[in-house]
Amino acid sequence: MSYEKQNFVDGQTLTAAQLNHMEDGIAAAATGVKGDPGEGFTANAKALLLNLFENAAYKTNTMQPTLNALRAEWGGSAQEVPVQSVSLSAVTMTLNESESQTLTATVLPANATDRAVVWSVLPTGFATVANGVVTGIKAGNCTVTATAGGKSASCAVTVEVVETAQLIYSLPGETVLTQGLDTGLKLLEHASTETPQYTILVDAKAGDDFNANTWPAFLHCLTETGDTGNLPGFNSTSSPLNKKTEFAYYNYGGVTLSDSIEHFKTRTRYAVQIDGRKYRGGSTYCPLTEWKTTNGTIIDVPQTFLIGAAQSADGSKKQQFWSGTLYQCRVYKGLLSDDKVNDYIEKGW
Repeated sequence: MSYEKQNFVDGQTLTAAQLNHMEDGIAAAATGVKGDPGEGFTANAKALLLNLFENAAYKTNTMQPTLNALRAEWGGSAQEVPVQSVSLSAVTMTLNESESQTLTATVLPANATDRAVVWSVLPTGFATVANGVVTGIKAGNCTVTATAGGKSASCAVTVEVVETAQLIYSLPGETVLTQGLDTGLKLLEHASTETPQYTILVDAKAGDDFNANTWPAFLHCLTETGDTGNLPGFNSTSSPLNKKTEFAYYNYGGVTLSDSIEHFKTRTRYAVQIDGRKYRGGSTYCPLTEWKTTNGTIIDVPQTFLIGAAQSADGSKKQQFWSGTLYQCRVYKGLLSDDKVNDYIEKGW
């Protein structure tokens, strides 16, 4: 029997010596006695046949177990099946601090030899991951990665601050203001003994005929004592002098909510926060300020929180009316996070 060199599969060519070994194995098999499968094949012949099978069309996910069984039958070891891909059940994830969510990793092919998944997270400090369970640690962004057999897949994770502020007031519906709105909230009633901590979010538009000459009050929770140097509480009024609408807290200002009457006549979102002696504010047109600290004496204010009006000095009537439309107002006891406040200013609810 004679053979010529042939290109069997995948560009592999057997030498004459290899063919002769194969011929010897086949001849031995023809004369061998009946016994175990493959009895009579030389070691080289077995290796050559396995090499052919491994590089032929038989090398598929479904036939791989059969090939491995043949290798084991002939005293070899199962062929390593490489990982082709790793995928995750989600490519993005958002969770709160201390909250956990689970990622599932899928490794293909199903019969890959090295299917063990190694989890990692970078940068560290924002979240942890164990067996696919991702737990938020502190607000920030990180990436969770699953790796198996040299292949990997990642999920972008955003950890958000847990909001503890409690919603205590929400405007029932869009309201046109002509004589002001009394929310009924006594925000500073116990300011001297209980640290006031509030977030006030307002969506409003002054009327087209808005006039600042009367110093109209926009946000007001104030006790007027008759002494303009001692006005405990907070108030926000529009000035006919500089056309601005500013917020003052226990006699100290420095927070501009609107920089012009024109902007005030445009639907705008406003935010004010109070934290003990500290306060800050901003709006769609005026960036949220840094925290400021009042040097005024924090005393109790029995008056309720008004929008679009101010209390008279004796508290018997309302005055300094602000005309316009109030689309929404929400008051929270506690401080919403910077992200939440800025997100409201930029996008609304």
